[in-house]
Amino acid sequence: MTAEEIIGRLEGDYLERLKWLVLREFRILPGSKMAKETSDEDFVLCGAHMVLDNRLRSDVSNLEGDRNGSFDERRFWALSEGRYE
Repeated sequence: MTAEEIIGRLEGDYLERLKWLVLREFRILPGSKMAKETSDEDFVLCGAHMVLDNRLRSDVSNLEGDRNGSFDERRFWALSEGRYE
């Protein structure tokens, strides 16, 4: 099987992609004992929690007005010398 064939097969296999994302997040090799003992249901549950966590982080950032908390607007205006007003 060529690399392109492997990639094509994996693109359509959503469960395998989910497994890879979960394993990568927790730094577990796919061939490890832990990965082999994890059920498909556990992978789906972990993936669902990862989605919910990302949404929560997104909601928190929206409360900040879509701004980077470390951005200093006064310093920006001072350094830009009014070019962006």
